[in-house]
Amino acid sequence: MKFIGISVNQTSPYRITFISSESPKIGEYVIVKDEGRELLGMVYAVYSENPYITESIISPDYAQKIRALTSGSIKYRAVVNLLGEITDNGLSSLKSPPKPSSDVFIADNETLKRVFKIEDKNYVKIGTLLNNPDIPVYINLSQSVIRHMAILAITGAGKSNTVAVLIEKISEKNGTAIVFDIHGEYRSFRPNNKPIRIIQPVIDPRLLDVEEIGALIGVDMDASPQMYYILNDVVYSIKKRSSSIDEEDKLDHELNKDFLEDVILELESIKQDKERLRDIVGGNKESLFRLINRLKNLKNRFGTLFKEGATELIKQINEGSINVLDLSGLDEDKADIIISHLLNAILIDKKKTGNKVLSAPIVCILEEAHIFASNRRITRSKYILNRIAREGRKFGIGLWLVSQRPKGLDPDILSQMNNMIILKLVEPEDQNHVQRASESLSYELLEYLPSLNPGEAILIGNMVKIPILVKIDKSLSKLEGHDPNVIEEWLKLNKKVQFQEYI
Repeated sequence: MKFIGISVNQTSPYRITFISSESPKIGEYVIVKDEGRELLGMVYAVYSENPYITESIISPDYAQKIRALTSGSIKYRAVVNLLGEITDNGLSSLKSPPKPSSDVFIADNETLKRVFKIEDKNYVKIGTLLNNPDIPVYINLSQSVIRHMAILAITGAGKSNTVAVLIEKISEKNGTAIVFDIHGEYRSFRPNNKPIRIIQPVIDPRLLDVEEIGALIGVDMDASPQMYYILNDVVYSIKKRSSSIDEEDKLDHELNKDFLEDVILELESIKQDKERLRDIVGGNKESLFRLINRLKNLKNRFGTLFKEGATELIKQINEGSINVLDLSGLDEDKADIIISHLLNAILIDKKKTGNKVLSAPIVCILEEAHIFASNRRITRSKYILNRIAREGRKFGIGLWLVSQRPKGLDPDILSQMNNMIILKLVEPEDQNHVQRASESLSYELLEYLPSLNPGEAILIGNMVKIPILVKIDKSLSKLEGHDPNVIEEWLKLNKKVQFQEYI
């Protein structure tokens, strides 16, 4: 190991400062030798100083002369976070601080490989140490699923590549994942050259319950009790009549042609039936009219989402495969409906004791999570995402949130993400929002975030033994939707620009 410095000043079981004649690198691992112990630490701050050049010098010319005479007096001061004592089993927590004047060494590859070596089927390699490409970095994939995870970064920092690498690792383990693809980036994705299952966002309206239909048209028990009561009565009546029809007659029966139209027609008929009108709405047609108009608007706005007889979305998921729900053709409101419907179906199914559609654990990967798990707006998905974040691990449901706007994420949901892969974050509000949600993200680690290059990240949480600065591997599969090369695209335009004068 290469000697680099001596610890000075006060020490603690968590931190030391050492001085050196050469500059350590931020994120570099060091070994502190202290009376038979070897302690692993990571450099998180480096300062350069010349004791002869101080703030009291007010003349630049005088400072230049001193610099020429004292160039050999420059020293470096580095602050190190201590991660633990190196043992045969990896790292153990420190109970006592190292003594001042302990020798500090650059951690050699042999020691780092011993600390980071993983021989466990639950672990997968996703990159290398940031300052040492010879040392592979592994995460516990199982923990990243059952304890949930957030992948956060500004645009262009390598977020999509990171998600692609993780999906490839799920595929290698024959895992099951459902990707909520907002922008159609995964349509041609082939992890490990395996085909993926593309699911189109279409729902049989008969599978919607009253609460879901009510949510689609802005009617709930608390805010619109009378309208909710009418809707519940009509939907229940139609479903009851439909279920009583013999199987062989269902294809021809008028009730099976358009469920939402059936509901509207049933409501229209109530207007003409004075007795039913009195029993259901007390003779007041206003609530009835508003309910009919809202249902008609639903059909006009979201009609393409509904198809009679469509296979349930959950039943289209192939276990042991990567599944992609293509939401690229939908606006945010429509996507919200589909996401909440499928997530709710998955949670209900996984909580069953028998006759499950999904027998194995599944990880749900939500792109643009700040839209649907929003800190600022109410969405249908937000409720079910919160439930899965709190309850999902008990039933084998993992949740991965992917976002370039961390400050827009609901703090309660984000705080349930016990693992995080954080790439470059520049905005202080984003950084602070993430730090408040995670006990593992210290202020020292927070300081790294603005300086990270594309593909560089901080790993924290149950999936790693210690916080790690990592260079994420390049995905072997290509995702659509990467930033275009503007100049190349312009140069492809081998056309003469025609100018036309307008008088």
